Amino acid sequence: MTLNDNILKTEERITFALRSLYHESGYTPFKMSRFEEYDMYVRNKNFVGSGNIVTFTDLGGRLLALKPDVTLSIIKNYKPAQGSVSKVYYNENVYRPDKATHEIKEIMQSGIECMGDITELDQCEVIALAIKSLETVSPNYILDISSVGIVKGLLSAAGVEGSVEKSIISLLCDKNSFALRTLCEENGIGSAITDIAVSLCEISGKATEVIDSIEKLCINREMMDSAAELKSIVKALADCNLADNLYIDFSIIGDTKYYNGVVFRGYVDKLPKSILAGGRYDNLLRGMGKTGGAIGFAVYSDMLERIDSTNKEYDCDVLLVYEETTDFSDVKKVADELKKSGKTVNVQKKDAGVIRYKELLKVMKGGETVNG
Repeated sequence: MTLNDNILKTEERITFALRSLYHESGYTPFKMSRFEEYDMYVRNKNFVGSGNIVTFTDLGGRLLALKPDVTLSIIKNYKPAQGSVSKVYYNENVYRPDKATHEIKEIMQSGIECMGDITELDQCEVIALAIKSLETVSPNYILDISSVGIVKGLLSAAGVEGSVEKSIISLLCDKNSFALRTLCEENGIGSAITDIAVSLCEISGKATEVIDSIEKLCINREMMDSAAELKSIVKALADCNLADNLYIDFSIIGDTKYYNGVVFRGYVDKLPKSILAGGRYDNLLRGMGKTGGAIGFAVYSDMLERIDSTNKEYDCDVLLVYEETTDFSDVKKVADELKKSGKTVNVQKKDAGVIRYKELLKVMKGGETVNG
């Protein structure tokens, strides 16, 4: 049994493994300050996903925010260089409201960002690292992928905007094909485009098996180019034996104001929510006054804590109890021998029924042990 197995929690072990994965791929660490100017988050509150940001005024009178996001800080510090690609990884705490408790929660995130003159190869590398990240968490995982470009091309063909556009995207995300068809018909969208929208809504399956069906739905240049890009990425990942758990699902879209290409979300067994999310976000980069393209993802470490709690069957290997007259040296000697054999040991006066253990031993006076 290794040191990590003995000491590190599941989320700590995985975080170290992810850091090593990103480092060996040439990504450099990014470290941000705990606070950023509040205005930066206000301008991009939809990307952050919450208006509930912890703020305070510093001694100089500036309104600062307790960081709710890492990507925005990375973009802020990114310095574009012609023909160059900046690749960074991070392990940072962010502070966001918990929807269940309505309290601000500290969350550890691990992730990568790739910015600059990025190519399709860079995109494939990022998505491959997302897949490897999920494999690090669990062998039972799925990475869902889709393309904002295909959806935006469809919306353009439908000639919709405003509330209707938002409603169509919302119904795609909910995979509600019946309501989607009704909405299209009520807003005078032609039957051909309505059928395509419903087909996109219902597409879900292994990427290598359904990618060709997407091409057949494309009716304008934006959809065709986006579908060709998605197909090329799927093929590249399949050629590297990384597409077995890659699925296409157009309920994965994201905010079209920020995302403009492939978007993806990762899931692992026993967890009800996505543990990884990312995509191509050139629009956000440009919105912050930077040139080039950008793609990245984050792994939500607060979800890793739930893996630890669901997998943890015992609190220790051995519960070691003792008689009141037993000498400390005798108890310590028995405990040390058990630890040398690789077992975890919890010493208690008695078994009170609150500690989960594999084995119960009792130390008698003189150092003799008996099964509890």
